[in-house]
Amino acid sequence: MSENVIEVRNVTVRFPVRRGLLRRVYFNAVDNVSLEIKKGTVLGLVGESGSGKTTLGKVTLALLKPYKGDVLFLGKSIYKMDKEEFRRYRINAQYIPQDPYASINPFKKVKDVLLDIVRYHKLASTEEEAMKYVEDIMIKVGLRPPEKYLNMYPIQLSGGERQRLSIARALVLRPAYVVADEPTTMLDASLKAGIIETLRDMVKALGLSLLFITHELSLLQFFGPKARVAIMYLGKIVEEGFVKDVLTEPLHPYTRALLLAIPVPDPRERYTRKLILKAPSPSPLNRPTGCILSDRCPYATSICKKEEPPLKEVSGDRKVACHLYD
Repeated sequence: MSENVIEVRNVTVRFPVRRGLLRRVYFNAVDNVSLEIKKGTVLGLVGESGSGKTTLGKVTLALLKPYKGDVLFLGKSIYKMDKEEFRRYRINAQYIPQDPYASINPFKKVKDVLLDIVRYHKLASTEEEAMKYVEDIMIKVGLRPPEKYLNMYPIQLSGGERQRLSIARALVLRPAYVVADEPTTMLDASLKAGIIETLRDMVKALGLSLLFITHELSLLQFFGPKARVAIMYLGKIVEEGFVKDVLTEPLHPYTRALLLAIPVPDPRERYTRKLILKAPSPSPLNRPTGCILSDRCPYATSICKKEEPPLKEVSGDRKVACHLYD
């Protein structure tokens, strides 16, 4: 059996855009991307809005079908599974959406949100066992004591409690793989660390693999130095490595720009930090030729505007797509 829970192989996702009344053009939201997520590990997928992070996450969950490429779950293509194999895969691949306000049925009590899943998948033989199953996962995600929350409606929960319920809903099936799609975006700064610590503890306790999608690179340090990060720009992975290495020594100019954009408390330091990228991000419909950052990168040379650099290993577990490291 493969040591990779999820393996993305050369995936391309295309979407149409209407130009005028009759003409349609296509752009690649995800462009020839390959990734591996090993058992019991965390991979952070980082990039600005519109870079293709959520689209790639949904492809790994079979919520979107790619134009080209393949996705493997435990070594087998999800597109070549029979009905029973795909059913097991769907149980083992779960999603935590970004918005806990819109993704939870407001007319169901907390206990019913979770009990319905347990009943449907026949995870318990009696109602007492089902309730114990639900209370156990609530305790694990920080909704404790569970008796306090069981008969509440989502409107009675705070934003952090709703997100914990969303996490519990994804983890109640004890999945092998979870995609967390910017689960802290709608929360106050004081609550973000708590949610990430909950996810980190669940990775350790349940041995699951986590794809953590975010545009805040600094959040990944809460998962520890062994977590990996992939930097995405205009549908492509431009850098990949361990969090501690990427945060302390970014290789790709785009990664450096992301780190320079992180707010700092010292007002004097703000004036010494210069944004290194020129011009705003281009439209996915008008991407530059060659390297996708060539029109904004201060280090771009003639080869950058002609040839697209491949994502290649440069040292140890570091990968980068940049001609500077040829």
